[in-house]
Amino acid sequence: MRKWRHYLKMYGQIQLQNMKSLAEYRADFLMMLFFTGFSQICNLGVLGIIYSNIPAVGGWTLWEILLLYSFLLFSEGCINFFFQGTWKIAEMINLADLDRFLVRPLPIGLQLLTARIDFDGLNKMGIAAAVFALGVSHCDIRWSLWKIVCLGVFLVECCVIRVCMIWIASCASFWMESGRNSLNFFAVSIGEMAKYPLVIYPPILQGVFAYVIPYAFVSYYPVGYLLGKSGMDGGVMAMPVVCGVMVWGAVTVMRRGIGRYESSGN
Repeated sequence: MRKWRHYLKMYGQIQLQNMKSLAEYRADFLMMLFFTGFSQICNLGVLGIIYSNIPAVGGWTLWEILLLYSFLLFSEGCINFFFQGTWKIAEMINLADLDRFLVRPLPIGLQLLTARIDFDGLNKMGIAAAVFALGVSHCDIRWSLWKIVCLGVFLVECCVIRVCMIWIASCASFWMESGRNSLNFFAVSIGEMAKYPLVIYPPILQGVFAYVIPYAFVSYYPVGYLLGKSGMDGGVMAMPVVCGVMVWGAVTVMRRGIGRYESSGN
C-alpha cells in the first residue's frame, strides 16, 4: 500500500511539473482552449442539424444522443489531461527517449503516462459536463442514490476502457519501425461512431464495438442504463469484466513490448 501511495504522489509531482512547463506558453494555451471549444461546438452543431430533420435515430432522441456524446467527450478529455503520455510512446521509442525511463526508479508505465499533459482535456471535460447537464434536463431519468453512484462508477470505467484502448494501440509501436503509429489515431477516429446508439449499426459492427473495440461500454450501455432502456443490464454488468480485460491487455502488451525494445542503433 505504501508503494502505491508513493507512485500516486510521484504522479502528482510529475504532472505538476508538466503544468508549469505548459504555463510558460500562455498564447498557445489560450489558442488550444479556443480551438478545442470551437471544434466541439461544430460537432454539436452537426448533431443538431441531423436531428432537426430526423426526430429520432434507433429510438434515441437528440437529447439522449447528447448523453452518449458527453460520455465519449469526457473520456477523451480524461486521456488528454491525465494520461496524454500514451500518445508519445511511438515517438519515444523511435528517438530512444525510452532509455532514460529504463534507468529511473519508477515504473515505466507511470513515466509514460505522465510524459505529457494537455490542458484542453480540462476544457473537454467541462464541455462534456455541460452537454450532459443539457441532455439530462430534457430526458426523463428517474434519479436515485443508486443511479448517482452508478454514474460515477460508469465514468471511471469508461475512462479506464478508453485509456487502455489508446495504450494498447500505442504500444504496438514496439513492433513497428516507423516513428508514427496510426493505430492510436484509428482507435480514436472509430470512436466517433460511438456518438450514436449501437442499434443503428449492422450486427457485424455491433459485435466489433462490443467485443473487439469495446466502445459500446464507453457510452451506449452506461447511458442506456441511466435512461432505463431495455437490454442494458447485461452490458452494464459486463463493464467491470471489460475493464479488467483491458487493463490486463494493456499491462501485457507493455511488458512484451519492453522485452523486445532494442533502443537506437539496432
